[in-house]
Amino acid sequence: MISPVQQWAAERTGLKEKLSLQTLMAWQLDRVREAVEYARNNCDYYCKKLKEIDISGIKTLRDMQDIPFTYPEDINEDPKAFVCVPTREITRITSLSTSGSQGSPKRIYFSENDLERTIDFFACGMSTMVHSGQSVLIMMSSRTENSIADLLEKALKRIGVSSDIHGNVKDAAAALEAAKGYDCLVGVPAEIMYLCRTDDRLRPESVLLSADYVPESVIRYLEETWHCKVFTHYGMTETGFGGGVQCEAGEGYHLRDADLLIEIVDSITGKQLNAGKLGEVVLTTLRNEAMPLIRYRTGDIARILTKPCPCGGILPRLDKVRGRSANIIRLENGKSINIHDLDEIMFAIPGLRNYSARLVGRNSLLLTADTKSQLDAELLREKLPCDIKVEYGTVVPFTGAGKRNICLE
Repeated sequence: MISPVQQWAAERTGLKEKLSLQTLMAWQLDRVREAVEYARNNCDYYCKKLKEIDISGIKTLRDMQDIPFTYPEDINEDPKAFVCVPTREITRITSLSTSGSQGSPKRIYFSENDLERTIDFFACGMSTMVHSGQSVLIMMSSRTENSIADLLEKALKRIGVSSDIHGNVKDAAAALEAAKGYDCLVGVPAEIMYLCRTDDRLRPESVLLSADYVPESVIRYLEETWHCKVFTHYGMTETGFGGGVQCEAGEGYHLRDADLLIEIVDSITGKQLNAGKLGEVVLTTLRNEAMPLIRYRTGDIARILTKPCPCGGILPRLDKVRGRSANIIRLENGKSINIHDLDEIMFAIPGLRNYSARLVGRNSLLLTADTKSQLDAELLREKLPCDIKVEYGTVVPFTGAGKRNICLE
């Protein structure tokens, strides 16, 4: 079955049966010109940043390169400078921690219409894996009004699916008991993997993993152990939470094309890369009211897939995100390591529920493994680009610390 996201894009763009790669790009570029004009007329940051941009010259994707980038640091420095609506029209403000910064946290603002578009996309994306009459347990976020879990619950209701919000896992036994009987579980990769390796008897029909990088080793283990279909979602607060979702084929993310324009650029030069080339994901929000973002550097590494999806979808998709450029750690031996490659290796180890990693010096990794059996340290040394030391202990992923990373001394 063709991903419902494609039909959603056809309806929300108004292109309907005329939807194609060419008509979609033309529509998106029209929205880019409108977004640039809206942003520079309504917020201080873009009024200055985009003052000299001739929007009539934005006729192709390549022309986007004439527009300067927006960086996370710009938002962190003065988030209110990005706001385009009166305070009374702000429905939600999300604060994001910014490691290494002594200033205020990065804040992302949403209007009611911005959140409505997120609910609308969530409803479409979830219809890939559940249908009317089924049930979902949301094992992430919180019950707070307009939280991700709350928005997802509202979206599921629209497609006739019941749901409950459990929130992020804090106790494995309680979470496993709560998850019994649900058709679909939504959660964070490390937390869901921990549950699966704690109890292999759960039988959800599907699992959606989101909010962090998803190792292939985790997907394989969940599918083989719980006999379920695993889907993954790509998004961030800056995209309005929803960004793209896999279909049954599992080959890339079907994108939120009616609300986002994605570019892939060389992370060093900033030049656009052709489809199929790995680079940094750059996004432009097309219809945001409260806080539009123009050519925002996400730091995520991925590529665009243009070959039609096995599901029959014809639109470009975003391939599996390979991690973040900021998470690459350069070692003294000239090699590098990142948490995403490490996760792939570690979670493929039978019986490993979780682990933590700390870089000692600049060329040695201390691994603390939560496992019932000893790790093959020599095999790990062959796979990793640095010296390692292994110790054993309980390492639960339920810390509320956000995305996984390698700790630095």
